[in-house]
Amino acid sequence: MSVTRSGVGMWAIAAADFGAELELVEVLEPVAGPNELKVRLFAASVNPFDRKVVNGMLRSSAPHQFPLVPGTDGAGEVEGSGERIFGTFFHRPVGGGTYAEYVTVPAGNALAPLPDDMDPAVAAALPTAGMTALQLVESLGTAESVLIVGASGGVGSFAVQIARAAGKRVIPIGRGDTLVEADALIDLVSADRSSFEANARYAPLAFNTNYVSADQGQNFGMKGSRETLVRLASMVQAGDLEVPIARRVPLRDAADVFAGHGPGKTVIIM
Repeated sequence: MSVTRSGVGMWAIAAADFGAELELVEVLEPVAGPNELKVRLFAASVNPFDRKVVNGMLRSSAPHQFPLVPGTDGAGEVEGSGERIFGTFFHRPVGGGTYAEYVTVPAGNALAPLPDDMDPAVAAALPTAGMTALQLVESLGTAESVLIVGASGGVGSFAVQIARAAGKRVIPIGRGDTLVEADALIDLVSADRSSFEANARYAPLAFNTNYVSADQGQNFGMKGSRETLVRLASMVQAGDLEVPIARRVPLRDAADVFAGHGPGKTVIIM
């Protein structure tokens, strides 16, 4: 389908309603409010959370705007100052996300300077997956061996590298692989109690990112910060962390970015 810009807005990938297919649409550029930044995006990465938001994960807990533009992570340039930044852009009302040419973001979000020598696509792929992986590995403490279920995905790819760099024996496990005993478990794929608890039998210390366990110690929620983003960027610059970008998609062709669950990260290029 051919879409022509009217000259009054910006391109975005959005859903017309909860559960609707993503489409290339023209919407008005956002206007920054008090204590907000308006950012011209260079790139945005795709996370499983984005699909869940479109499917209505937060419909009862947060206000939404439509067309709903998903997208949590990105890298771009602050309008007015020219500062190049990357980080997490999620804010309320939900639906003003990073799958667009421009986004506004509360100044207090987890944002950090974009290094001059870093590919914006790499920076856009770092925030949610990278911070989640780093904090998960640090939560393992002195555990010497760790099973990582879902090791080929975005978070899993980072977690494998970070855990190995920390001197831990890493046992990467894909869907359907046979598990073995370890000191710790990072489960990135189980979506219900039975599957997570079946996996957790193999390690006395277990964390999950999808299923909310009755044991609060097993539930993991990422806490983003500028300092963590700076650490991740430094690791990439030093060659200690490789960002697994599997697919780069121009914004105009990005309506199908939720299709498939291949390894690595999908990044939308503006």
